[in-house]
Amino acid sequence: MAQVIGIDIGGTFVDVVIASEAGVRIAKEPSTPGEPALGVLRALDRLIGAGSIVPQEVRGLAHGCTVATNALLEGKWARTALITTRGFRDVLEIGRQNRDSLYDLGAVRSPVMVPRDLRLEVTERVNSDGEVETPLDVAELRRLAEALRGANVAAVAVVFLFSYLRPEHERAARDVLAGLLGVPVVLSSDVLPEIREYERTSTTVISAALRPVIGAYLAALEQGGAERGLPRAWRIMQSSGAVTTLARAQEQPASLLLSGPAGGVQGARAVGAAMGERNLITMDMGGTSCDVALITDGAIERTRSGGVGSYPVALPMVSVHTIGAGGGSVAWVDRGGALRVGPESMGASPGPACYGRGGRATVTDAHLVLGHLVADQGLGGLPPLDALAARRAISEDVGQKLGLSVERTSLGILEVADAAMERAIRVVTVERGRDPRDYVLLAFGGAGPLHGASIARRLGIRRVLVPRTAGVLSAFGLVVAETGHDVSQSVVARFDGLDAVKVGRTVDALRARGAATLRAEGIREDEMQFHASADVRYVGQAHELTVPLETPGDEVDLAALRRAFEEAHVARYGHGSPSEEAELVTLRLRAQGPPLFRAGKVGAACQEKGDALDRPHDIWFDAAGPTRGRVQSRSSTVRGESFRGPLVVVGEDSTILVPPGARGRCDADGHMILEVGRDDPGTD
Repeated sequence: MAQVIGIDIGGTFVDVVIASEAGVRIAKEPSTPGEPALGVLRALDRLIGAGSIVPQEVRGLAHGCTVATNALLEGKWARTALITTRGFRDVLEIGRQNRDSLYDLGAVRSPVMVPRDLRLEVTERVNSDGEVETPLDVAELRRLAEALRGANVAAVAVVFLFSYLRPEHERAARDVLAGLLGVPVVLSSDVLPEIREYERTSTTVISAALRPVIGAYLAALEQGGAERGLPRAWRIMQSSGAVTTLARAQEQPASLLLSGPAGGVQGARAVGAAMGERNLITMDMGGTSCDVALITDGAIERTRSGGVGSYPVALPMVSVHTIGAGGGSVAWVDRGGALRVGPESMGASPGPACYGRGGRATVTDAHLVLGHLVADQGLGGLPPLDALAARRAISEDVGQKLGLSVERTSLGILEVADAAMERAIRVVTVERGRDPRDYVLLAFGGAGPLHGASIARRLGIRRVLVPRTAGVLSAFGLVVAETGHDVSQSVVARFDGLDAVKVGRTVDALRARGAATLRAEGIREDEMQFHASADVRYVGQAHELTVPLETPGDEVDLAALRRAFEEAHVARYGHGSPSEEAELVTLRLRAQGPPLFRAGKVGAACQEKGDALDRPHDIWFDAAGPTRGRVQSRSSTVRGESFRGPLVVVGEDSTILVPPGARGRCDADGHMILEVGRDDPGTD
């Protein structure tokens, strides 16, 4: 029976999903942050040894990871040179006029990825109309290459002015530099053929600087899999929410920076579609962070740009808002005597104090103290939890400094964490003109289902969904995500001067590029789908709105495009100006093929391990003291059965907390649906 494997690396666990016609199996293995490939290979060894993965039956592997993100945040990129148009070597250092720390006298800027001595200028110039003003000085370029020979660079980024209109100079430079230096040469006209010099330069440099790092990691992963009999058929999740081949991922490392969170949102969309829910707030709380995103009318909300740390990346990505609030987030008291949670995390090693490895007090320890977790039920296959170590850490690290009992301190820790997550959800809803009460909260990740009901009540959300595969939903999202690529081309022209046929030809060229990429990945023509869009703005505006683009026949319907822009502007900003001049800035096209695994009944065949659990249990929800409730294992929950809080439902991959007054049911596929009120915990 054919198998498809999804593997997601988090800060605490490696999550594995094994999908086949028989259903979905799940597994968790402690991650190895210092050597991420090791944790993946250990998980594969264990599952192959147990017979859960049969190498000769595997037809595809999909992977989501934080390797690119961590390398960027930790400054562990390869030594990289930048070749640019004369007069523009300092674009990276100048940046934009954004000064978030303008009044912070102690602020320290993140290091520029390419030091000034490796930012080199060459004589050449293309103007804003795409015409060559100054030809590329090849002799000068050769002298620069000779100077770089002894600089020990591992990659070179080439960013010339207006190369998105005329890429010939960059391509000629690549031929010279690659031949003389023998290192990867990354062109901005390949990575991001769009306007905005700073973002284009930053994105291209990131792709160049991370290429050796990502290349080494993916090569080790592919080789390790092959040594275990697995096919060389790996797919990697991109920030856009689509998977791609290893070769393509190595060419474009900047597209992997939100790899893990994007997988979770894709998994949430698949579960929502199976349950008939099209408007979802997704809340992925793992061991290190909490990622929130929005799915509206069945469509994942995406953005054209973002960033990691202080480094901007102008590539399509799932619109995810991340905060440092996870199960492993450390609780601490600041200099002003205030209780804080995160962003530091204990991760997989040593982990929370209750792991018994000397960790500090964390959110997970607070849950254990309050009875939200059960000491004899280890997390993710780990040994039983150490309740005494959790109490001691919370008391010594936090409680004694605040003059509070262990239980009151633990309640405070969860209150602080919940407040941070509530704010994060307001960022993706209220601040974008969305009412969270119009959505269903889908809580997942190892820690998400512990907080789902409390977060929903804070926001007035009435329903919470907890998928059967909640603890490994990001890994599940990898196997149900489409293969896809985003291509773009900036044009920057006013509507009154646009030629519908010429614009249509540009869209056709983008479609041909997308189709060629999919074809190279083994996607058949009849499986390909294309979705065109355009960035439009009023003349004089600095930012655009992306709207769908209709291409009937050989030309673009410009009137429909203008109407779509006006409607989008009113929806986003509350007003429009149809009489104002507008301009088309960038044409975009998303080319996609089918997923590795077509999900039917999502999670219907999920397996649970361990003995059935059903017994009375004391659970703290407020400072009044413990409430007598029950704890039961998810495997003993009957499909279609209704239940009421207070209740703790222990699963193999996650634990669900059902507070007093909340009610719920387990549907036919094993998903939990919780109905919660906001103000009165005793109401339905």
